Amino acid sequence: MAIYAYRCPRCRDVEATFPIGTAPGTVPCPDCGATATRMLTAPMLTRTSAALSARLERAERSAFEPDVVTSLPPRR
Repeated sequence: MAIYAYRCPRCRDVEATFPIGTAPGTVPCPDCGATATRMLTAPMLTRTSAALSARLERAERSAFEPDVVTSLPPRR
């Protein structure tokens, strides 16, 4: 199964799951019922856990916005 992205002209972007290669060009929006058109998106080639993703994001952000340390950590 793959997740496909659709854009509703009235509401929001919608995601729908279909077997690979069987996704239709349009689906009804679950909120308003308008026709949502399929968007072309980059494939998700790797999957990372939420914890790993948070750590990677925090490490990247610290390169530009380092946390200010005001005291030493407690001794163990």
